[in-house]
Amino acid sequence: MTTRTTSGKTAPARKTTTRTAATRTATTRGTASTKRASTPQGEKSPAKPARKSTAEVDSPILPVDQLDALRKIKPGAVDWIIEQTQAESEHRRAEQVRVNNLIFVEHLFAQASALIVGVAGVGGGVWLAERGQPWVGVAIAAVVMAALAVVQVSMRKNR
Repeated sequence: MTTRTTSGKTAPARKTTTRTAATRTATTRGTASTKRASTPQGEKSPAKPARKSTAEVDSPILPVDQLDALRKIKPGAVDWIIEQTQAESEHRRAEQVRVNNLIFVEHLFAQASALIVGVAGVGGGVWLAERGQPWVGVAIAAVVMAALAVVQVSMRKNR
């Protein structure tokens, strides 16, 4: 396969290859060379992509087969585990409500602080403008408003 360049000449097309854990590929103009990983015995092994499989259970209680095995070993332990799991779940929910309330208060405090800074900056600029320094007053008010806008935009990007 060839491609036409801007000068009108034909050149071999570039080959695109992918890299896997077991294969290293060097791509040059028109050709690709492949080096395969060696096995401990020194033999060449076929290039196979690495596969990873994981399973994670995020359940507050153990799976049924594990509970059944535990019941066979110690019958009273399963009821204790269920009670402790319920207590932990209630505690986790209460903590989540507390964290959400604290975040709400933090946001209210941040908004009130921004309002105070904005009013003080604009008020100071107006005061300076009335006292015969209009450019300084405008500059101070503009800098305060710009700073508040930058903080607001940067906080939205972080969320």
